[in-house]
Amino acid sequence: MKKIIIGALFGLLLFTKGAPVLTYVYSESMEPIIGVNDGFIVMPTNKYKVGDIIMYRPTVLKAPFITHRIIDIGNNGYITKGDNSPYIDQQSGEPTVIQDRIVGKVLTLNGQPLILPGLGSFVDVMQATFGKYNIVLSVIFLVLGILSFGNRSAHRRKPRRRLRLQHIYRFIVIVAVVSVIGSVYLGSRVIQIQYLVSEYPGTLGDQIELNQPGQLTMKVENKGFIPVWSISSGISPISVMESPDFLWMQSEATAILNVKPQLDIGKYQGYVQVHNYPILLPRQWVVFLHNIDPSLAIITTGFMTGLLFELMFIGIKKIPGFEGWIPLKVMEDKIRRRRIKRLRAKLFGRRREGNE
Repeated sequence: MKKIIIGALFGLLLFTKGAPVLTYVYSESMEPIIGVNDGFIVMPTNKYKVGDIIMYRPTVLKAPFITHRIIDIGNNGYITKGDNSPYIDQQSGEPTVIQDRIVGKVLTLNGQPLILPGLGSFVDVMQATFGKYNIVLSVIFLVLGILSFGNRSAHRRKPRRRLRLQHIYRFIVIVAVVSVIGSVYLGSRVIQIQYLVSEYPGTLGDQIELNQPGQLTMKVENKGFIPVWSISSGISPISVMESPDFLWMQSEATAILNVKPQLDIGKYQGYVQVHNYPILLPRQWVVFLHNIDPSLAIITTGFMTGLLFELMFIGIKKIPGFEGWIPLKVMEDKIRRRRIKRLRAKLFGRRREGNE
């Protein structure tokens, strides 16, 4: 079934050139949340709110699809804007986005899109290589997936597999890697910052003066049970002036944000991207990988977790008698003895009791 799904998605991607469901962006309008050629998943829904990243079909802008964020709701539809753009789409002549033109909402976790880095580059290579044969390849991938599944599902006796100690080790490594990667995603989020622009701002900390740069504060939290390196980055017009580098478990700290001058009075919202990485690598390494792509830093952190567990299990095997305390080890020894006995009987024959 897994091969069928992969084949179908791959075929859909090739045939539709990054159309809905599995797609990618080819502009910088949503950086740093979504970079050029980053792939993501779009989920159809009937409910949208301010802050959602949506994909819609434009009527004026020259593009098959636009992936931008909803920043407000007008009388006739949604007002959208790219995070990296100083102008809303409607200032370019695009009418407010009505429900019928929305393909869906970008799949996110804590406001952070689930990204497939470099997907667009891969699709472009496939398009350039196979051109008009993409639809044929789509069908081939789907058929191969079905045939493969059919062969696997044929009625045949499956070999009996016994649980081994190395299987337990492997399972623990996989769980550890998945848990760390999941914890990074759960601990990372896009935080919405709301503030008021007025001629006479108050002192509540969420107001700035008209036509003047301002400062806001934000809480950065680590709700997990592992100390983390924290990396924060603002999305224009907000930038991060000061933010904590390190957060202890179950703790929080204050970040100071700079806001560019706003020309109109009213309520505004901005966004700050926060990533929390477990302290498994030096911070300089994490920052370097994060600046290339956050997904690379997340995957590398997970890989390091698996490597540490592998080294731990290698060390355990070197301790004399340690694994003897684990019942599976005793079972494994008995199985090995039985195999040796069967092999000996096969090679030298069975010993008969008594004298002939």
